[in-house]
Amino acid sequence: MGIRMFDVDPTQALDGLDGQVAKEDTTQGEGPTEERFFADPNKTREERPKVVNRPKDAPRFGVKFEDGKPVPKNLGPAGSDAIYKVSNDTDFQNRENVPPAADTPEAADAREFAEELAKQEDAIEETNHGLRYAIRPIKNFALARIEFPDEIIQEINDHIDNVIIPADSSYASGLVGQLKNGENSAQLDFPFSDEVGKSIKTVLDQIGSTYLKNGYDRDAQADCYQCWTNHAYAGDYNPLHDHGVQTAAGLSGFLWLQVPECIEKLPEFNPEINNAGGGIDGFTHLVWGQHSRRDIMQLKAQTEEYVKPVVGTMLVFPQWLKHQVLPFFGDGERRSMAMNWNVFDSDNEMRKYMSERELAQYKAQKEKLESA
Repeated sequence: MGIRMFDVDPTQALDGLDGQVAKEDTTQGEGPTEERFFADPNKTREERPKVVNRPKDAPRFGVKFEDGKPVPKNLGPAGSDAIYKVSNDTDFQNRENVPPAADTPEAADAREFAEELAKQEDAIEETNHGLRYAIRPIKNFALARIEFPDEIIQEINDHIDNVIIPADSSYASGLVGQLKNGENSAQLDFPFSDEVGKSIKTVLDQIGSTYLKNGYDRDAQADCYQCWTNHAYAGDYNPLHDHGVQTAAGLSGFLWLQVPECIEKLPEFNPEINNAGGGIDGFTHLVWGQHSRRDIMQLKAQTEEYVKPVVGTMLVFPQWLKHQVLPFFGDGERRSMAMNWNVFDSDNEMRKYMSERELAQYKAQKEKLESA
């Protein structure tokens, strides 16, 4: 369906989801200076051994990104275009039809980069007394971003305009959204019972299962069992909340379908909020902790983010992630659809967390149910 999945391992993407790397994840940052000195008080500055650091554009974990695609660290065949195919591509699986490195400019660049990287690593090891250095970030959770093509968004909006809104089946009784200020403010049930609903559910199930595999290496199936639309107008908002599901683990998400011009024109990054600038009006606020600016200065992790709604973009996250939607003030409808997934682990996944006694009980119970 042409849907793009961001921040996922392309070798694990399922049918129809092309792995891509989010632009913000390709930024290397300024990094340290090229050289620095040990502060040995018994030596002059000239006598102190130099420590060679990686240049500011050096890659993280041996992977270089160019145009949103990784260039392989290892030598050998495969330009970035060739290695970035989804795993279901038989040419990629067999690697028999991948052009030799010398045949593609991408591969030549990759080999040149790998050779240069190897030289840098050898220099680092030599000048640091044989010590090797690596950084392993500890993540809090995985956040997926999926982009839908315009034609699918148009199909969903047409279905909402022609079926969902006329049906007027309110879903608000189980939701905390304060969508009440516009004549058409509403939160409406989006059933999966008709042809369009079934098609959407198939896509959502695939997205959820891909998220579990690529975000958590979890052998499980996601079942999207709940979906509704949000029709917000000036003054409407959604207070801080999380979502409930029916299984131990669960997923939630939302897809932006319409965005008013007053929100659309706001900058996505570095919004102006001083002097009542209104830079985050209508934004979604994700919260997974309570760290302040002081905490961040003390090398603690960021624990919140304001996200500008963009038509055709979906976010998927664990159902416990708290989030809110801020009010906006202007003409137009802020329309989205939200959904929840139950998560059903495979037998192999469940066995990872069982003791021998629990596993024996599990097998006995399973055999009992199957023979009944």
